[in-house]
Amino acid sequence: MRQTIRFAAMVTALAVLSAACVAGRGLGPGNGPPEPATYRMSGNAFSFAPPGLPGWGRIEGGTVSVLEMPEFRTTTVDDGYFVLDDLPIREEITLVLEADGFPTTHTKTFRLTDADIEQITFQVPNLGLYELLAGVVGAEIDDDKCQVVSTATFLGGSLYLPNAHGEAGARVALTPTDGAADGPIYFNESVIPDRTQDLTSADGGVAFINVEPGDYHLTAHKPGVRFERVKLKCRAGVLANASPPHALQVIAYEGVHGR
Repeated sequence: MRQTIRFAAMVTALAVLSAACVAGRGLGPGNGPPEPATYRMSGNAFSFAPPGLPGWGRIEGGTVSVLEMPEFRTTTVDDGYFVLDDLPIREEITLVLEADGFPTTHTKTFRLTDADIEQITFQVPNLGLYELLAGVVGAEIDDDKCQVVSTATFLGGSLYLPNAHGEAGARVALTPTDGAADGPIYFNESVIPDRTQDLTSADGGVAFINVEPGDYHLTAHKPGVRFERVKLKCRAGVLANASPPHALQVIAYEGVHGR
């Protein structure tokens, strides 16, 4: 009787161990503890230009790295695609793009907790257009400061979709407010920064110029609409751009959708 019980217990233990291994939770090499999970971040680098101006396309040959873990890096291929593999779980990850002819650019700061993150986008004007857009609003870029850009985006809006993706009628704020920034400056429907605009247009773009280096949050407000809150890490000489779909994205419409 005792032998039967011991045999049944052994069969049960082997079944549990086998199921754990199949599910990827088995023992690591040398019968050690399970290997830690790793994740992937991927997306595309876009060269930004308003309609009618040259410069739109994909950025090939740029270096994408992780601000908080610079040993992780890769290169964009001919369609601007990049992928970073084997990333450990981390509360904060900010991606950095460095490419010839473009300003160094940060994405928003992501939280990498339990899933891969896809369709991360860099949306970057070339250096000539960068200076031109600053000139349109009468600003001079300070290399000791950070430039902040984002897009208030309708639910499901993305750079991977055609046409405008902005949520019009939103007011955007940058906090803390002591960064001595010039803004918000909203982009009009022609995708040009326009100081006469009080709210986001159908383009959804917004900029804060010459922000003191530091960590900030962007928020957007519109009656009946809830937006994602965005964290940005501003560093001197950097363009920090939270671009769609990982931007000031609408996460819920609580009333009539007025777009």
